[in-house]
Amino acid sequence: MIKAALAALSATMLVAGCGSPTPEIPTPTAEKPDTSGIAIEGDPSTPVNKLAIAAIADLQDYWSSEFPNLYGEDYTPVKGGLYASTPDSESGPECAASYADVAGNAFYCKLDDSVAWDADGLLPELQSKYGDFVIPVVLAHEWGHAMQQRSGFFDQNELTVSSELQADCFAGGWARHAQDEKVFDVSSADLDSALAGILDLRDTPGTSAQDPSAHGSGFDRVSAFQDGYDNGAEKCKDYRDGEPMVLELPFNDAEDEANEGNAPYDSIVNGVPYDLEDYWSQVYPELTEGQAWQPLQGLAPFEPSSPPDCGGTSTEGYVLFYCVPEDYVGWDNSETMPEVYRQGGDYAVATLLATQFGLAALSRLGDDSDEKTSTLRGDCLAGAYTASVILYNREATSTYHISPGDLDEGIKALLLFRGSGDVDRQGAGFDRTRAFRQGVLEGAEDCVGYEA
Repeated sequence: MIKAALAALSATMLVAGCGSPTPEIPTPTAEKPDTSGIAIEGDPSTPVNKLAIAAIADLQDYWSSEFPNLYGEDYTPVKGGLYASTPDSESGPECAASYADVAGNAFYCKLDDSVAWDADGLLPELQSKYGDFVIPVVLAHEWGHAMQQRSGFFDQNELTVSSELQADCFAGGWARHAQDEKVFDVSSADLDSALAGILDLRDTPGTSAQDPSAHGSGFDRVSAFQDGYDNGAEKCKDYRDGEPMVLELPFNDAEDEANEGNAPYDSIVNGVPYDLEDYWSQVYPELTEGQAWQPLQGLAPFEPSSPPDCGGTSTEGYVLFYCVPEDYVGWDNSETMPEVYRQGGDYAVATLLATQFGLAALSRLGDDSDEKTSTLRGDCLAGAYTASVILYNREATSTYHISPGDLDEGIKALLLFRGSGDVDRQGAGFDRTRAFRQGVLEGAEDCVGYEA
């Protein structure tokens, strides 16, 4: 990120541990999908290819009914071949001369109406990092491109990023179907992990939306996936060049680019809280008809061996929290938060710190909602704060800017850095990122009464 800040939120005393959740393994149901008619070029017995075959079988069924509803024409199954490519593959799609052209990728080939995926490198790596359901999501994205070929989307739109985001949206619509119909057993953790996998497939920070290879930032891609998940494939049909808008963020200067948008850890934990105070000093009066924002009573970075008390209650086991009785924010400053910085980037740390200021704002506003609702409202307010930094609309009092990749790091923090039991108490990362996006796009006033 750079010298930027973000916000997200959770509950009164938050987060009782941070780290990547261990995903539950989603398995196809016994009854469906029927894979008997799906033949691939490659070994059908590998774990990745078993998941791919199951996903493809259901995708063919799904689009057989969905495509006529959207476009008024019968669906034509993908017929040019299904290639699970490895270094030993003897055949492949027309778009690839050898495995080297597939390695590290998955794609739909318009030349022969085929789908290929790297069954030796990319997909096994994604599966090992993000669980099984990321494999069906990747295939659902490629099927989205096949639908674009059938609908004439490529003839009407020029920007690659537009087609990629529509394919993400279609993948989200299918994922909701797969979850609701129990095509796969998909837990909240599975869905969060699959979304984190999408973040791994984002553009390199700083990529222009006009780039012919652009796929969209992680924020753009997750937003499109959630759009399809929430609203179905019919919403995705309306995607076109320029709609939805792509958040294209340039580097701020040569130093920012050289640092890949990352500021040192100490500058984040020492500087972000003060920028959040500045933000709330200006926004809180707008939400309360002129009431002044009261600064927090303090900050309490601590060692895990000596956590502070909160109103006489021990905070042992918490790595990040807002103490309501004493009005301060505390965080593990020697182990967990530095590790979040290492894994997620500076923006992930800024996001998690800023969540606590969201809690403080809600406390001052008299919010008495349950923990999940207040968490989502705080995440939404975090997005509103982020919008302020993006717009640079506090120029007289703040020098903070957002760098390419910052939004993605914030989303990753909400998806993955949680402790045991946090999903049950605070809600799934999928819901939290949706709320965060709402704040980015709509602003703080829309967040106060936010409901899932």
